[in-house]
Amino acid sequence: MSVEQVIKELNSLNEIYEQLLDTAQIKKTVVINNDVAELTRLMTLENRLLKQIDHIEQRRAVSMSAFLKEKGIRSNLNLTITEIARLVFDPDEKKALLEIRDTLVENGRALKRENEIIQQLIEQSMQFIDFSLNILIDHEDDLIYQNPAQQSSQYPKNTHFLDTKA
Repeated sequence: MSVEQVIKELNSLNEIYEQLLDTAQIKKTVVINNDVAELTRLMTLENRLLKQIDHIEQRRAVSMSAFLKEKGIRSNLNLTITEIARLVFDPDEKKALLEIRDTLVENGRALKRENEIIQQLIEQSMQFIDFSLNILIDHEDDLIYQNPAQQSSQYPKNTHFLDTKA
């Protein structure tokens, strides 16, 4: 088995990363538009893609192990793509391996950025909902003057009904 199988598995992995990136960009718009049904559908799609990543990762590990055995390395080390590239002597294969590594790294970073933005949007939505609920609950108490000695408060003043850290 040559490094071609490893490159094939890494390309498959990159395709899934690109699909996740596309899904994250759509999810950002869906969160902004407050489309819960579409958000649920996208999260289901993401879960399927993550399961595919697990499957491809298992195949990649087998391919890399077979490649290492072919090169006479009997270790079960978890080598990086850069370390594997040092064992490849064909310039075209080495170039393909390093290019797919760079693409995977860039797609991973882009996906991380998108997920951080989505997380911030969701946190802002939760804060707005909490703020709105607090206004609705406290609204009646603020508009009507009550003698402080006769106040009976059902809720403490700074009660938050949503745990935004959950």
